[in-house]
Amino acid sequence: MISSLVLISLLFVLFSAAAPVPTHQRHSLNRRDIDTDPSHCPNFCAGTKSTDNSTLYICGDPRLGPVSLPTALPLASLAGSSSSYHRFGGLCPGDFLARYTDPATGFFVYPSLNGFQTSTTGMPIAANMTLPRGTLLDRFGSERGNFMSPASAPYAQRSLPPTNLDAAPGAEFPWNYHVYEVQVPFVVLAGPIAPWFGQVGLGVQFQMEKSVQRLVEGGWIGRVNLTAVS
Repeated sequence: MISSLVLISLLFVLFSAAAPVPTHQRHSLNRRDIDTDPSHCPNFCAGTKSTDNSTLYICGDPRLGPVSLPTALPLASLAGSSSSYHRFGGLCPGDFLARYTDPATGFFVYPSLNGFQTSTTGMPIAANMTLPRGTLLDRFGSERGNFMSPASAPYAQRSLPPTNLDAAPGAEFPWNYHVYEVQVPFVVLAGPIAPWFGQVGLGVQFQMEKSVQRLVEGGWIGRVNLTAVS
């Protein structure tokens, strides 16, 4: 199984070298993030749907993610003020939604082949590997899902929509961020992440046969108690 890990690592390096980060995605958030600068889009909220509190979500639309992003470590370096995350990939909010949501349902449309990067023949680049005990994994999103990444991978490399950062004020897990430690080794399907949602992707994802919640309940992984995630 070690050979699988080496393979995935080499693939990640190769694809990172082959696909440099576009210039417009190298900026930090806040003042340098044109995605959330109203002057970049004069009719800033056109094409969005305000269904919630505009003080919590961009344009009051939870699909566009929270107004406030992390400013303290460790999350600031993953998806906040000191990260490379550019939430709409240079698009205006309405254009972003038009490109990545189903017009009939308003739900996000996810990439094919479970989001794995593909080879030149169109096949997903993925291999089975065993995660050893003590491996740290993390996830932005609920425990109902069955995808995770190596802990501390930048948000921009995960090709996730902004809504995965949504969390209610005072939530137990700020910005919907969860960290886990492998307690019992288990097999996952691992491979590089395809670019999507205006993000460069090319991080590593682990697809599991069971949901995160079931893995926790079964004792395969344990929740890590974070003390500094804001």
